[in-house]
Amino acid sequence: MFFKHLNKIALAITGIFWAGCTSEHSAEPMYGVPVRAECFNDSITTDEGHTFKIIDCTDGNKYMRSPDEANTDATLPKGVQVFAPPAGSEAAFNCTNVGDVCIERDPDLTVEEDSLAGCHPVIDCPEKP
Repeated sequence: MFFKHLNKIALAITGIFWAGCTSEHSAEPMYGVPVRAECFNDSITTDEGHTFKIIDCTDGNKYMRSPDEANTDATLPKGVQVFAPPAGSEAAFNCTNVGDVCIERDPDLTVEEDSLAGCHPVIDCPEKP
């Protein structure tokens, strides 16, 4: 009787294994297999009415198009990360690097508190379809 159900048991075990192969928090599979995400230029408006230029990716991540926009008094959009992945990487393979933006360090803050200080790449992606 056990052998009659062996195929079903093997299928169930395989399904459970594959269900555990992705991580909810990183939108990237476990076991080192990267997700190839397309990203698109877009914009988002906060509840306060401030519009930010963002990059919206198919893996669910959203990034500021240029980190210097985060250097404002406006509250950043919820769920949007300041620093985008490198252009051409698996996380933004269809984007290109358009240069760097350099942000001066705020002398009133410590280096640890002023995470925006320094030069950061700015990427450009196709317009969202």
